[in-house]
Amino acid sequence: MRVLHVEDNPADADLTRRRLARRAPDIELDQVDRQSDALERLPVPGRYDLALLDLRLPDGSGLDLLAWIRERRLPLAVVVLTGSGDQDAAIAALQAGADDYLTKGERAFERLPTTLRDAWRRFRLAQTRQARPLRVLYAEHTPADIDLTRRHLARYAPHIRLTVVDDAEQILKRLPTDPLTPTAFDLLLLDYRLPGLDALETVKVLRAERGLDIPIVMVSGQGSEEVAARAMHLGVNDYLSKHPGYLHQLPATLEKAWSLTQLERERANLRAASERLALALATSPVILYSRRLGPDERPLTWISENIARLLGYSPTLALQPGWWNSRLHPEDREAALDWLRELDRGGAMVHAYRLIDAQGRVRWIQDEVTLLETDGGTTHEATGAWHDITATKTGEQMRETRLAVLDALIDKHSLTDILGEIATRLERMEPDMRVSIQIGSDGPHLPAERTVPERPADWVAPFKDGAGQMLGRLFVHYVEPRAPTPTERELIDECACIAGLAVTRVRADTRLRQAATVFESTREGVIITDLEGRILDVNRAFTEISGYSEPEVLGRNPSLLRSNRQDHAFYQAMWHSLKTTGHWQGEIWNRRKSGELYPQILTINTVADSQGRPSHYVGVMTDISQLKQSEARLEHLVHYDPLTNLPNRRLVQSRLEHALERADRQGGRVAVLFVDLDRFKTVNDSLGHPSGDVLLELLARRLSERVREDDTLARLGGDEFLVLLENLQRPEDAAAVAESLLSLLQQPFHLPNGQELYVGASIGISLYPDDGHTVTDLIQHADVAMYQAKEEGRNTYRFYTPSLTQTARERLGLEARLHRALASEEFVLHYQAQIDMRDGRLIGCEALVRWHSATEGLVAPDRFIPLAEETGLIVPLGEWVLRQACADCQSWRARGLTDLTVAVNLSGRQLRSPDLVERVTRVLRETGLPAERLKLELTESMIMDQREQALERLRALKALGVRLSIDDFGTGYSSLAYLKRLPIDELKIDRDFVRDIPEDSSDMEIAATIIAMARNLRLNVIAEGVETPEQCDFLIRQGCTAGQGYLFGRPLPAEAFAQVMRACGTTAC
Repeated sequence: MRVLHVEDNPADADLTRRRLARRAPDIELDQVDRQSDALERLPVPGRYDLALLDLRLPDGSGLDLLAWIRERRLPLAVVVLTGSGDQDAAIAALQAGADDYLTKGERAFERLPTTLRDAWRRFRLAQTRQARPLRVLYAEHTPADIDLTRRHLARYAPHIRLTVVDDAEQILKRLPTDPLTPTAFDLLLLDYRLPGLDALETVKVLRAERGLDIPIVMVSGQGSEEVAARAMHLGVNDYLSKHPGYLHQLPATLEKAWSLTQLERERANLRAASERLALALATSPVILYSRRLGPDERPLTWISENIARLLGYSPTLALQPGWWNSRLHPEDREAALDWLRELDRGGAMVHAYRLIDAQGRVRWIQDEVTLLETDGGTTHEATGAWHDITATKTGEQMRETRLAVLDALIDKHSLTDILGEIATRLERMEPDMRVSIQIGSDGPHLPAERTVPERPADWVAPFKDGAGQMLGRLFVHYVEPRAPTPTERELIDECACIAGLAVTRVRADTRLRQAATVFESTREGVIITDLEGRILDVNRAFTEISGYSEPEVLGRNPSLLRSNRQDHAFYQAMWHSLKTTGHWQGEIWNRRKSGELYPQILTINTVADSQGRPSHYVGVMTDISQLKQSEARLEHLVHYDPLTNLPNRRLVQSRLEHALERADRQGGRVAVLFVDLDRFKTVNDSLGHPSGDVLLELLARRLSERVREDDTLARLGGDEFLVLLENLQRPEDAAAVAESLLSLLQQPFHLPNGQELYVGASIGISLYPDDGHTVTDLIQHADVAMYQAKEEGRNTYRFYTPSLTQTARERLGLEARLHRALASEEFVLHYQAQIDMRDGRLIGCEALVRWHSATEGLVAPDRFIPLAEETGLIVPLGEWVLRQACADCQSWRARGLTDLTVAVNLSGRQLRSPDLVERVTRVLRETGLPAERLKLELTESMIMDQREQALERLRALKALGVRLSIDDFGTGYSSLAYLKRLPIDELKIDRDFVRDIPEDSSDMEIAATIIAMARNLRLNVIAEGVETPEQCDFLIRQGCTAGQGYLFGRPLPAEAFAQVMRACGTTAC
């Protein structure tokens, strides 16, 4: 440490130098006798660590020099020297920023080295603290005090950052309401007298009601000791009276309160960690211990309490001299003692041996030791851990037994030798056993040389074939008669199972030979393993799919194909299904030899031998890489805008729906921003559509940079965009985003051809739950608000206002009329023809419900169908439609009209109905319509919402003979692997993908992809919404021959449709 000593008294300077040289030679002392000399030396960076100042100097004052040092914030600790009885000067020095003081005298010189070191350490600690800002919430209602405190802290403690409030209400708003919520402040400083709720009541709320542990310091200009006592009782960490000079104490008081609170938090964390450690040790399967390494004895000096639970011995007994030696297995004792003696000579740190537990059972222990060295490098103590590896050792021995038996089977050893080896190995694992194996019910006991005791066996384990016929028995005699323990029974049963495997080897070999022909001829990859998972054989298709040759995989585990795309739970479920049902099928990602990951449909079956016992696993794999690529391509085309690569209308509506569900569960807010570009049509008209497209791409990229990762920016079409914001705290947050987006658009866009363009935007905002509860409502309301922004000057934003709630009232009225319409039979069915587009032949029709309202006339389906679905009226309405359609179709059949299939739409609520199959069965029976003449259409999203339940009901409907079709295919999120499991007959291409053919290349590509997928899945395909010959020709060229749409005819009432059928007959219409 380097010290500048400023002292004008030669005697004091000399005494100081001699004392430090003798008692603290590490302190380098540089002495001057005038303030002016000190001022020349002090500014040199890094020259001194501390200044030791006499207060009286010939050309100045030590206090002036101290103030000069602190004003320039020199990194120096300062200790002042005062005369005897000069207490006021000492206080003034401390208030001015001194780190300590000494009163000159003999005792002061004795304490001088310690005082200097402590002052330097405190100064460095304070410097470290001051490098971290201390965030203080300061509650004070007097402007003068606020200003004085700010200026003082800015000068003497600039690391203390004040946030000022003037009453208790602001304190309670700024601080969390519970201890788990983070706070923006490190400390609360409040004046005793606050307007409204006083300081003590505020402290009571924070401590007693909210449970906050934020450090609190209270100051008062009129407080008493009683107030201070009450404050400390309520949980105030420190209390200061506003006496003259109290501000000099304030920084240290705040630092102390914060430091003590941090210390208490650390202590609480340490206590919690200690409790967790004690609990973990009590429940641990590992026994910990310490051992003294003496020259002769090496006794245990401490052992964990869980030894009583794991081995049955009390810790007191285990610490007795010689206990460990006495419990070693006789065969392992010498090796274990040699290992212990060699520990501190560089021996192995891990050793396995057998130990006898309190019940007399043999336990395999793995002993892991760590040597503890002293500062001098010597070793006197070791700590260790005992792991019970009995199960592992037994498992290893059992695996060795299984491998030995398999090797013997492969080498064609005699059954007698194999069973004798099984008995011998079981006796090695359990020396207390005498084992023999009998084939059949009266065969000889093996091994033949074994003498079987005259008394009955203590345990008999039969082994049978799959049909329940007994193949033989495994007999166990103990040296002292007793029943086997559960662990021993597992070993016995396992050996009996292995014996059964050996007995049935011939039949198993025969079955494998029979499967060989099919095995090599199939195009699917086939892999055969034994019950332990070793690959026994693969076919040629497997090697083509995986890239591995047959020699490379034989004997290995199929896990060599594992891609790590599936977690442990996936494989647990797979094995659970195999063990319980003997079958598993699903989609899985594997890895080729080249490292490439690929998806496949994998079916695994357990193969049983002639006795019904599982003998092998056979896996059949289908590479679905190309199907997956088609699925991903279709998914992207359906849900993303091809120009900007932003989510399109379908995807953002889906995300908005999920956002509303999360907000409903969590009580949050969601905002929808409808963005419409201003003057974009001018760009297209003047520069052409290619330039407009480039502008849209640039704009999308710019807006994407401003939107959070959790939010969504989507393009609805044309120059319309939608922004979805989640987890909003206030409506103003949505306004802030809108303002930022508008500000982004104020910057020009530079096209590749060098042109510079400016565009603005009008933004409409709707909020959930304020402005609507459905996706449709929120988007419509944001759209209305956007038009309000356009009408009010453009390049601005507007929130949706409640003036448009008339729509909701109209909806309620529609619901009431819908109820009455169902009761008064105002619904009728129209039928639209389904045509073979190659020759115009009528092949079917779709039943479409229409509502002839007594008050409104014809009501469009898109007005009442969603409402019926939401209210549940769709179920009785859907059953009416089904019954009427079946009745009409049967009526046409009775009149000799062309046989055709009638398609009826099922709703999501109908599919969820438990008695759906019963209802359809009853309608077919009562109307007399053959099941094969009814086709039920379901949407893709409806099936995906219900998955397994839907699959079960669709299979039941298929069993009736009813045909099944996926309506609006391509608009949902169905997995091709899942789609392959569905018992469907047909895919219907949604009209949205047909409408813009051939103008829209994206729609053409989507339609072609769906048709190709249907062909690969061996499904029929029909297109809806066909309105032009060009669309018809395109679909036929792609392989879709069935169509429906205005090109072939509009929907007609039943009788009018019957006349069309009479006119058509079996020829083209």
